[in-house]
Amino acid sequence: MPSEKTYRKSKLGLLLDQLRRDAGKDLEFLARELRKTESFLSRALNGTNLLGWADLGLFLDLVEADDEARRRASEFWEDAKQDSTRVQHPAAYNQVARSYARAEADAAWLRQVEAALIPGMLQVPEYTLALREADHLFLNQKIHPSRVVAARQSRQMRLQGKTPLRAHFLIDVAALRRAVGGPTVMYAQLLHLLAAAALPNVTIQVIGEDAGAYAIYGVTVLGFDDEDFPDVVYLETRAGGKWVENEVDVDKFRKSFQEIADELAFTPEESLDVIRDLAEAFKNRIPAT
Repeated sequence: MPSEKTYRKSKLGLLLDQLRRDAGKDLEFLARELRKTESFLSRALNGTNLLGWADLGLFLDLVEADDEARRRASEFWEDAKQDSTRVQHPAAYNQVARSYARAEADAAWLRQVEAALIPGMLQVPEYTLALREADHLFLNQKIHPSRVVAARQSRQMRLQGKTPLRAHFLIDVAALRRAVGGPTVMYAQLLHLLAAAALPNVTIQVIGEDAGAYAIYGVTVLGFDDEDFPDVVYLETRAGGKWVENEVDVDKFRKSFQEIADELAFTPEESLDVIRDLAEAFKNRIPAT
């Protein structure tokens, strides 16, 4: 089966090609030293093929890469090496989670569908901690909760700044009604959703009960402004998540997301009304002090 161009291989390939150019090495020389064909090496530099670990080390030697370039290349190679269908056991800061966080940091836009929970990018700390408590059997308890919150908040900074992430969230109303952490936490959480939706780069749509069945959930589609990086899909699972990078399959996820947004979900304006009503309902459930 022929290799396919993927975001993570493209990211590594661009770095290696820049190192090659900076060192003034041509493809013919490098291919000969690596005992590869020029065609194979060219496809490795454009994100289609992946060099083996030993070949990567030799390539870096040949272009006289410094320590920082070697660190980045090793990190990118670890990301690219992951099988798109492999699932890893979850633990805070595992390889899959780090790989996703790096991809999210590079992305220009994000589309996410959630059926049971508030998307991580939109969670308040109290909501995140309540989820962590519920997930205690699956998590690395050596990681202090404060580090988990800090990492989540660091990722959330992508929604602001000079070049913010363009984010579109589809959230099932069941997630908005689920009292994660209790009424006080949910009231604060829904107010936070309203504040996030006011950002010009953030769109939130609620999927109501009457929408019936829909095809995808627990899904994130990431896109990049750099045309050398193809879109990528991340499927979040209890087993830690997996990647989908086949172009045909990625397109199915993109189209399914758009169908839900256009045909099943409330409009952004209607969604804000739903969130406000539910926030008020949670507010009324907060015990008097």
